[in-house]
Amino acid sequence: MSKIKKILVVFGGILALLIIIQIINAAKYSMVVNVVEGENIMGINPLAEMLDFGDLSRENGMTRFVTFKSSGGTPVYIAAFQFGEISDLVKIDKNFFTLNPSEEAKMAFEIKIPPSAEVRQYSGWVWIFRIPKII
Repeated sequence: MSKIKKILVVFGGILALLIIIQIINAAKYSMVVNVVEGENIMGINPLAEMLDFGDLSRENGMTRFVTFKSSGGTPVYIAAFQFGEISDLVKIDKNFFTLNPSEEAKMAFEIKIPPSAEVRQYSGWVWIFRIPKII
């Protein structure tokens, strides 16, 4: 193997390791909503470890928040990615931003149930990455 190929393999291995570490360290939240029959129905679940939007009727909505506080001395880049069938219903107000040292930020997850939604449970996940920003 030539010297350049060895360097590329080592660089690729280090990059893969960094990506795996970021995936392991990402904040992972379950998201769930139960779409129910009726009008103006809103049943809230107070769980903090997941983004549970509770029971919502069609043409109804709700917002849940995740708060970040940077206690380190390095700015971090925040990025969230949604997966699953619920991701079509949830909008994130603030995504792909930098959190400076000693700063606090809230990320709002807003769900709107369309009139065409089926009466059933929708679920998915959101992974929120905190990547140290290299200046």
